[in-house]
Amino acid sequence: MLKVEFYGGKGGVGKTTLSSARAHYYTKLGKKTLLVSTDPAHSISDVLGVEVGSKIKSITPLLDAIEIDPEEEANLYIDQIRRDLNSILSPVVLEDVNKQLRAAKVMPGTHEASLFDKMIELMDLYGDIYEVMIFDTAPTGHTLRLLTLPELLIEWFEGLIKKREKIVKLKAMIGLKEEDPILTRLKIRREKFLKAKDMIQSENTSIHLVMNPEKMPFEETKKAMKYLSEAHQPVTEIIINKILPPSIVDPFFSNKIEKEQEVISEVKAIYTDLKITEIYLLDQDMDADSVFKIVELL
Repeated sequence: MLKVEFYGGKGGVGKTTLSSARAHYYTKLGKKTLLVSTDPAHSISDVLGVEVGSKIKSITPLLDAIEIDPEEEANLYIDQIRRDLNSILSPVVLEDVNKQLRAAKVMPGTHEASLFDKMIELMDLYGDIYEVMIFDTAPTGHTLRLLTLPELLIEWFEGLIKKREKIVKLKAMIGLKEEDPILTRLKIRREKFLKAKDMIQSENTSIHLVMNPEKMPFEETKKAMKYLSEAHQPVTEIIINKILPPSIVDPFFSNKIEKEQEVISEVKAIYTDLKITEIYLLDQDMDADSVFKIVELL
């Protein structure tokens, strides 16, 4: 079955580098892998040294990549809703609906909903082609909203369906017994998000949080762990990245190294049931060669 991995964490901790390295790791195991960026500030192209873009691009024989544009997906998402409504609503109310849809493009949550639709589309269309899909997500808040979206939307659609069913029953009482296209569409959307929820909570899906060995990234990681646990989305692994090597003999770095090791020890003490991966700081900028070096550490 398709294996799906999400990489999240505070901005700048190294999510893109590590998700790219993990994608290469799976190709070394002979697995056909798709690396997906949902971060508006795409960096996959920079790390891999290849221009990726919004269409699936072959990087190596076993590795493909795509950078999803949230703005483009939001436009496509709203346009699809508009087409659906055009087929079921009267022209009298369409103008007001179109005004609301134009405003919806910039409303909070629209990007996440459209990205989620695209993610499910990739899993549906290409789940038989790839053995692994790896999602490099935007900073923590975005990742949390993305992963908990199905639960929220299912509840919302359940409420809409119940209200619509009451209207259908009232129509039936006065002799208007006919197929209700709005109710049908709502049920289709609900089923889509139920399927998405099952996919995300599947044993084949894992969440990996990346942090640096510092207080602020660790505090953000703890909050994310708590939030995801409450949303029934357990984390599989914490990756501690950019650790200063203890071999550095320099008074300037000695205190920093000591503080980092204290954070690492605390992570291990709190999250005893999780895989904790430690990645030491490299002596070069991030590029394709660096990614291959990190692969050997995973």
